[in-house]
Amino acid sequence: MSLLREIQNDAVNSNIKVSDLLRRCKVLAYRLGNEDFKTWGDSELNGYESLDGIPSYRIYNDVNSKGHFSGAFGSGLRNADIPSNCFPKEFRKNLTTVSLTAPIAEFESLVINAKKGKLLQQPWDANFVAMFSNKIYKNMVCVQAWKVIPSTKLEGIIDIVKTKILNFVLEIEVINPEAGEAKLNTNPIPQDKVSQIFNINISGNVGNLASGNSNSGIQQSTNNEIPKEFLEIITKIQEENSDENSVLQELENKVEELGRNVGTVKYSEKYKELISFMSDHATVVSGLILPVLPYLSSLLNI
Repeated sequence: MSLLREIQNDAVNSNIKVSDLLRRCKVLAYRLGNEDFKTWGDSELNGYESLDGIPSYRIYNDVNSKGHFSGAFGSGLRNADIPSNCFPKEFRKNLTTVSLTAPIAEFESLVINAKKGKLLQQPWDANFVAMFSNKIYKNMVCVQAWKVIPSTKLEGIIDIVKTKILNFVLEIEVINPEAGEAKLNTNPIPQDKVSQIFNINISGNVGNLASGNSNSGIQQSTNNEIPKEFLEIITKIQEENSDENSVLQELENKVEELGRNVGTVKYSEKYKELISFMSDHATVVSGLILPVLPYLSSLLNI
């Protein structure tokens, strides 16, 4: 099996660790000779050294905090919520934002521990504790505070990374199915093309399906309504399917099902099913799905 197909299979396999998947991607990055892909893979494996280069999917902007408080005569509170409106506006962003720079293998371990009942936390900076310790609960002093990180956020990051890898590799395969077997320094695909695929599928420079506007305005669908963007895709499939090709009919069904689940917990599952189907029938469906794949993947986060 080719390296590209191995990566595709691993990306849709929930039992494969994303850290193992990224190591395969490192091999691919060297065979493609692409520095952007190398750097991104290394950063995900080893952690991000600087907050300046951290991708947006690793930033959580609505985090809550908890703390332990001590009062007079042995009184106190443990694991008490800390409302952000206790603090001046200029400090709130820092107190409600978490930038997750750790290696992705740590996220996988933390998710497993979270399922066993262990909470995910990031301690407050000691300076903030000292500055606001007596300004949160009346007649009490905060002795310890931390940000609470939902395990679902870490699961989301892991899923996003797998999806980005899958999108990238599928597009690489369409251009050159043998690119994963190339010798080093042979550039099986022109670097400007690889960089374009990287920027669209991994850096996150995706646009709207039709207009190029990244603010699609799609919200969670209700009453099983299909967003108009998906209806446009279905229409294109129908136009191509004049001979009632069974593969294209199945593709239409999968796109329709995906559209009905925008904004729901099932969207990711249906998206993976579509990608798996696309991988199995690449010669028939790639031309219809690849142009809109970045848009479909961008909806994984809403």
